Amino acid sequence: MAVANSSVEQCVESLCQHGCVRVSAYIALLRAGEVFAEVAHLSVHERQMVLDELVDTMAPYEIKGDD
Repeated sequence: MAVANSSVEQCVESLCQHGCVRVSAYIALLRAGEVFAEVAHLSVHERQMVLDELVDTMAPYEIKGDD
């Protein structure tokens, strides 16, 4: 999914620089509706876009339980 919002894109890139473990934690926080410093400047819609992008980014790294 392509991000059209530069604020969202910059936020996603910044969060991803923290590594997979932290990104997974950010995903959990965003899913719980938490607002943390790195996303506080974004609207609710933009935070959802960040969440969607992070989930898409992490999808290839998810451990499959049926392997």
